[in-house]
Amino acid sequence: MYDTLKRTFFWASKYLGLFSLARLVTRRGLRILCYHGFALSDESDFRPKLFIHRETFQARMQYLFEQGYPILSLDQACNCLAKGSLPDNAVTITMDDGFYSVFRCAAPVLKDHAFPATVYVTSYYAQEQNPIFRLVVQYMFWKAAENEFDTAGLGLPLSGTFPLRPDEKKEKIMWEIIRFAETRLEEPDRCILAYELGVRLGIDYRKIEKTRELSLLSPQEIRDLATEGMDIQLHTHRHRLPEEQDLVEREIGQNREFLQPLVRKKLQHFCYPSGVWSKRHWPWLDRLGIISATTCEPGLNYAETPRLGLRRFLDGENISQIEFEAELSGFSEIVRWGRGFLPSGVV
Repeated sequence: MYDTLKRTFFWASKYLGLFSLARLVTRRGLRILCYHGFALSDESDFRPKLFIHRETFQARMQYLFEQGYPILSLDQACNCLAKGSLPDNAVTITMDDGFYSVFRCAAPVLKDHAFPATVYVTSYYAQEQNPIFRLVVQYMFWKAAENEFDTAGLGLPLSGTFPLRPDEKKEKIMWEIIRFAETRLEEPDRCILAYELGVRLGIDYRKIEKTRELSLLSPQEIRDLATEGMDIQLHTHRHRLPEEQDLVEREIGQNREFLQPLVRKKLQHFCYPSGVWSKRHWPWLDRLGIISATTCEPGLNYAETPRLGLRRFLDGENISQIEFEAELSGFSEIVRWGRGFLPSGVV
């Protein structure tokens, strides 16, 4: 009901010319778009915030082209922000994690429009070339039609047969398995466990491996994207940003060591994994030579926006076209500003 009302409000606002007015008012703000993976099968049903259909992405890029939004690389955008020379309504396109589907789906669409983009790549699973364990376990439990799950012979600290209905029970057993495997098992054993989980759940793990729908870019694909002009940047090694300086340095250091030889340039831009960040990280990032860092906080970016706290709009299959247009025009930003002036407790 809320989503329907919101979209109706946006359509009415667009009809009244408020989107055009918002685009004028917010023209000095940099819009940074954020994408993740692109659906090769049913991933967008599984995680619509994480995966988007190629056709939807194509429609978004076509809209940017038709509406005349200037598309800047991340480097260009940061330089323009610093100099105060940002074109009106400038847009930067970013993609997190480095899913294989970026190579398969997004890169051809961007090439058709000659749009630059940045891909923040996390390196552990790019090295290992296995499906992301946590994600593939979540996917298989989501997809499973079984009503119960037998743990016998899996080597888990669980014993017996567990119900998979209702969803709360499924989530509980799933997360116990993920936590155990991520803390107690090495990668080869996690792969074996994932295969066995697939057998018990009636899901073909080998097919997921083959299609690479939940896998990251290979080193060669990273090279190819960089050669074709895609900007490859930092996203930590294990998709986590610790609270200790030495561990942060290790995560970003390993990430750099893997990526820089592939792209043959100095990597200076960073994306906070899972949008988890704090200002405490900023001095550490600065010492590591990071000149910009993107969050998952919504909003536009201006000259005064901290470069280590850049805001983005997270697009996905869960976002309607009118919501996308509202964000790009700056109308959603103005609505957020208005909420800030309302008394506490008023929506």
